[in-house]
Amino acid sequence: MLKNKLLLWSPIITLAVGLLFSLASLPSIHPVPRELPIALVNEDEGAVLPDKSNINMGDQVTAMSKKAFSQKEGQQPVKWVKLNEKSKAMKGMNEREYYGALILPKDFSKNLVSLQTASPSSPKLQILVNQGMNSSASAMASQLLNGVVDQINGKVREQIISGLKQKKDPLSIDTVSVLATPIKKETMNVNAFGTHSANGNSPVSLFQPLWMGSLVGAVLLFVVMKKTVFISRKEKFQFITKQFLVGIFLAALSGWGITWFADGILELDIPSKMDTAIFLSMAYLSFLLMMLAVVSWIGMKGFPLFALLLFFGAPLLSMAPEIMPEFYQNWIYPWLPMRYMTDGLRHLFFFGNGLSWDQSVQVLCGIGITSLVLLLLSALIQNEKQKIPADAEEKVSVS
Repeated sequence: MLKNKLLLWSPIITLAVGLLFSLASLPSIHPVPRELPIALVNEDEGAVLPDKSNINMGDQVTAMSKKAFSQKEGQQPVKWVKLNEKSKAMKGMNEREYYGALILPKDFSKNLVSLQTASPSSPKLQILVNQGMNSSASAMASQLLNGVVDQINGKVREQIISGLKQKKDPLSIDTVSVLATPIKKETMNVNAFGTHSANGNSPVSLFQPLWMGSLVGAVLLFVVMKKTVFISRKEKFQFITKQFLVGIFLAALSGWGITWFADGILELDIPSKMDTAIFLSMAYLSFLLMMLAVVSWIGMKGFPLFALLLFFGAPLLSMAPEIMPEFYQNWIYPWLPMRYMTDGLRHLFFFGNGLSWDQSVQVLCGIGITSLVLLLLSALIQNEKQKIPADAEEKVSVS
């Protein structure tokens, strides 16, 4: 009878499993940028035309750039942030505010005007790509910025040709040579992730072993607690304290072990092994306490929740929020605790500032402290199967 029921349910089970896997991979299918923040820096000082009038082509190019992308579903692929200094753009990229920048230099108008003279000098636009922020999003930013410059080149070429036709002057060899690409572009990677970084995904590659290690550690500590009979709340508090101390030991072991493995076996670029090991230990302890806190309130059925969190959350960690589907961007990604681990590792690996009291460390510490408080509060809740008699506590206190 049981076999027949399983046979009847097998198509539904198969369909459900297939749907589950499809939902997990959905965010990474056809990612589309939505309001990707990119700095637009106009340092152009303008130029004086032969008729003594002033012109600032930087302002015109800025306007062209903002109109370069068509709006889809009420959102632009790029969110331009207008700045007036390159140093501000660099500061913003170091603080992980922009995925890239388009820089118009001071002599942009002057060189652009010279293209219609006998001694042309090609103007240059600089494209900065904040590579360490996210490999996929930075690649999209590079593609979008190069597309913008290509569009600007096409319009400038038309203007130059139109101006030369009106002047009816013969073209010099130098002028002809610059007409193909009037504006030169120079691309530079900022906060580059290097060659030994799993193509920029080394922070994500370290997440799964640490998360699974936290899960295994939490299961072992919880099983030991379930097999222990407490005759007083004091004993349960003491046991939770021991759990915490064991958790610190496991965290240090995992943090240093994963760091050693990543550096010695995987040969990933790790600027500071000490900072990385401390941060991973902190993340392990936070996740371990979070898991113990949840299962201390709802029991063993809480562990599958963390397995599902790994299954659905891991694909999002390698993506920038701006290229996720809107549902995942607004309702799933902000609630993933593991994203603060990968963000913190990006900060350590690619931005070279060392371990600091940044948002990732603050949130992980907050998760750990809150979980520890909930874990201690669970000791006050008496389980019916292990109810602590009131007279037992009195006997313990008297003795």
